[in-house]
Amino acid sequence: MSLYCHKEKRDLTPEDYSKKGLPFVFDTELHSRCPNDGAELQVQNMTVMPNFRLSESDARDIATYLFSLSSPPSYASADFVNDPNLKEKGRLLIKQYGCAGCHEIKGFEEEQRIGKELTVEGATPIERLDFALQTKHAEEGFDPLKLRPEQKEEKPWYNHKGFFEHKITQPSIYDEGKEKDPKDRLRMPEPYLTPQWRTALTTFLLGSVGSEGANVPSTLFYNPQDQRRQDIQNGWWVIKKYNCMGCHQIQVGQRSVVMDLPFYQTPEGKDLLPPRLTSEGARVDPAWLLKFLHDPSLSGEKTPAQTQQINALAGASPQPAGSPQAQAQVQNQSQSQTQPGANQTANNQGPKLQQQPGLDRNGVRPYLNFRMPTFNFSPNELQMLVRFFMAMSGQQDPYIKELLPPLTEQEKVVAREMFTSGTPCLKCHITGEPSHDAKAIAPNFLLASERLKPDWTFRWLLDPSQISPGTAMPTGLFRKEGDRWVVNLANPPVSASNYHDDHARLLVRYMFLMNADEQRRLLAQGPAATAKPTEATTQNHARAKRRRMGFHHRRAYRTNLGTRAAEALKGF
Repeated sequence: MSLYCHKEKRDLTPEDYSKKGLPFVFDTELHSRCPNDGAELQVQNMTVMPNFRLSESDARDIATYLFSLSSPPSYASADFVNDPNLKEKGRLLIKQYGCAGCHEIKGFEEEQRIGKELTVEGATPIERLDFALQTKHAEEGFDPLKLRPEQKEEKPWYNHKGFFEHKITQPSIYDEGKEKDPKDRLRMPEPYLTPQWRTALTTFLLGSVGSEGANVPSTLFYNPQDQRRQDIQNGWWVIKKYNCMGCHQIQVGQRSVVMDLPFYQTPEGKDLLPPRLTSEGARVDPAWLLKFLHDPSLSGEKTPAQTQQINALAGASPQPAGSPQAQAQVQNQSQSQTQPGANQTANNQGPKLQQQPGLDRNGVRPYLNFRMPTFNFSPNELQMLVRFFMAMSGQQDPYIKELLPPLTEQEKVVAREMFTSGTPCLKCHITGEPSHDAKAIAPNFLLASERLKPDWTFRWLLDPSQISPGTAMPTGLFRKEGDRWVVNLANPPVSASNYHDDHARLLVRYMFLMNADEQRRLLAQGPAATAKPTEATTQNHARAKRRRMGFHHRRAYRTNLGTRAAEALKGF
């Protein structure tokens, strides 16, 4: 957002604050006044276009490609801009057409809008709507714009609906047949509207009748019955504003734009889709989600205002040693000491583009081609998004982080051997080793303790395909044995066979307490010695094998039966 001082009629800069010895911080409670004159600042929201954290070479490549899509433009001479006599004429035209009603123009800060108030336009008496010389046409049903070509009979449109439809479609229609000076003609521009947009805007104007003129029963208005429904309603406005559904699947059954691209319909492309967010509130810690939405690259960079808000809403928490966030903080500190300023030159190559906040990567899933950009969310929008995902998943608010008991040395041995003896965890997940991570398709385990919720992770280990159909995460890693879940291996490690508590919950605790040293130890450790299969385990795998064989035999039988039936029908 930008900070605008209406007394100085300009946007404030960091220099305005540094001259007064003040930090360049803004919030609506403590730091909401201009440092120069004490005037209350006006907040102007930033564009919904996000920051993709591109390197300078990538930004130039994209710009070059976009320019290549069109032929080189040719412009007529613009020598007239140097004519001082045109300045005053231009100023009068800006006032005439109300350009400052939408645009910020220096010198026109106090200019008022030229359009009328539309808050209760639907309640305006029909006699006060100026049909001009179209009155007779409206009463007789003659439509010069042919807005309803499918209608065989002409219907009168001398009503509020007819006036609004024609006004927003072609405003100049109510000037036709009149002798007017060009400056006195209607100044409303002709907008581009599809039939659906025209109907929607007309409906909105018809309903703009104010509280006194409204005759709609209160029972027809949506009134959320609890805070959860209110949070969902508020969050949907933010989801739609920033088009989150263009990349992500928010609701079960909803398809994103990305899912229908040709590459992402292939088997390898489906593993590289942006993550489903249908269970995001149940999956991630809301404090982590707030930090991630501030900086999806997990660079550790924060403005003073962001730091203040995160500490207030989520509580400051130290980063685990060796985690991507901690490594990024060290990286950013070294970059800030070595990189030149925005306008400095390097090797006489000319001025550099201003460095963007964040890192040139995806923070959680760097292997994805699609990049989660940095959006210019307002503090209120950030809170609404976090509460939206929590409400969509029916999560308790506030969320109280579960404290996991520490692992004993025996439990660490059991968990390590389960990781390296049949469960392909390290095959797909990022580990920090460049050669391995080049083919990784799952996040780093070091993010789990701060990012995930233990209960969701436990359910995910048991049946990931139920939570995210089509996921590359394998199903059937554990099987139920009495009241506990045990690792589903034909030859489990000896330590796992001797461990009589729940194996799945042990792995959850192990992942949440893992650090960088433990992860490197896993990579260096080979498969553990396995125990002799028990009779129960053997029978379990034998039954699974018989089911698979039976399925293949039935499918082969149906295929042969269908082939014979098709050959028999050839003679008909």
